[in-house]
Amino acid sequence: GWEMFVAFFVGLIAGLIHFGTLNSHRADLQKSFLAAFLGALVALGLTLLLPPFNAVRALFGGVTLLVPAMVVTLGSLELALGAVEAGLPRLMYGLLRFLMLGVGIAAAGTLWRFGGPLPPHFEPHALPPLLTFFVVAVGGGALSVCMSGRPRDVAWIVGGVLLAYGAQVLTKMLLGDRGSPLLSAFVLGVAGLLYGRGRDRMPMTVIMPGMLQLTPGFIGTEAIVALLGAGTAGAEDARLFNVLLVALQLVLGLVLATVVVPPRGLVDRGAPVPPSAGGA
Repeated sequence: GWEMFVAFFVGLIAGLIHFGTLNSHRADLQKSFLAAFLGALVALGLTLLLPPFNAVRALFGGVTLLVPAMVVTLGSLELALGAVEAGLPRLMYGLLRFLMLGVGIAAAGTLWRFGGPLPPHFEPHALPPLLTFFVVAVGGGALSVCMSGRPRDVAWIVGGVLLAYGAQVLTKMLLGDRGSPLLSAFVLGVAGLLYGRGRDRMPMTVIMPGMLQLTPGFIGTEAIVALLGAGTAGAEDARLFNVLLVALQLVLGLVLATVVVPPRGLVDRGAPVPPSAGGA
């Protein structure tokens, strides 16, 4: 409960910075750094005022919307459709956004250590599965507002989030704690592309909110713990290479999905559809 309380304030700060700089393309990269930096300081500062809680998880929940899942998704689809010149710069830009988030969190941890040690790491306690499923669904509904989704698309946006969450949980049950980002992204991509076959529908309506669920989930809290130097058991495995490897698997999963279910533009006209968020 305290983690959700703190994540609300971290997310509020991140949202104000994000939406306050939408009209400034120059500040797009800087806002990722600034939001992660200030959010981390707020999460760490509240450890001095509130009962013990997992500050890393609270921070992670608050900055989730800053993860560049949209850029990664569009870049992946462009690569799958053969638009290498457009897709590769998008993916590189997404990587820069990841790095700016990481630098902001690491900078906040470094600054905090000048005044004292980082707060102790508390092991997380998972919510009951049904309650978790309900919370994810509510989050999907809120995400439809952030995406400016049409009312008729709300159910599909929530469905994309729940599908991604379910695929992630299932792969972890079958393949261990890490799961398979490739399989999860593949399932999500196939579902989104099948949805996009309908009239006046865009695959991104399902794929983009699902990727916002997958990208933070697999890149994970362990990477933030490592950046803050909290020294958990999994920190050795949570280095930059692992983050890049997970991102690559997510991209490859979407690419494979376009092979199994070619986008509607390729089927109808033999040419790729210009990437767009459509109703989302």
